[in-house]
Amino acid sequence: MVIRNYNDSAASPAHAGTIRAHTVIPKGSVIEPPFDSAWGYLGGPGRLETHSHTAAEIYIIFKGSGRVHVDGEFAEVGCGDIVEIPSGAPHDIENLSDGELLWLAFWWKENL
Repeated sequence: MVIRNYNDSAASPAHAGTIRAHTVIPKGSVIEPPFDSAWGYLGGPGRLETHSHTAAEIYIIFKGSGRVHVDGEFAEVGCGDIVEIPSGAPHDIENLSDGELLWLAFWWKENL
């Protein structure tokens, strides 16, 4: 059995330093999923840099609340919400509070 969770000491700046992140399921793990994954973390007010990529992506909000922006639309999100992000869509997530915002991001490998 392997149990994983967000560990700030394992995280590093990502997306031009706008968030802290680390891998959820590292290479060489017991399973080799058909997707890549990362924890995303904002420890207070801030915003992940807006970006896009060719892979579809899902965010699962684990702690806190914020606002997600996807392809010109926005929505408030909180713990338990799942956000589907289509491939090619510009997107980001924003923490509007002084509290923590923690999410998991999963994106599918492009060769599927």
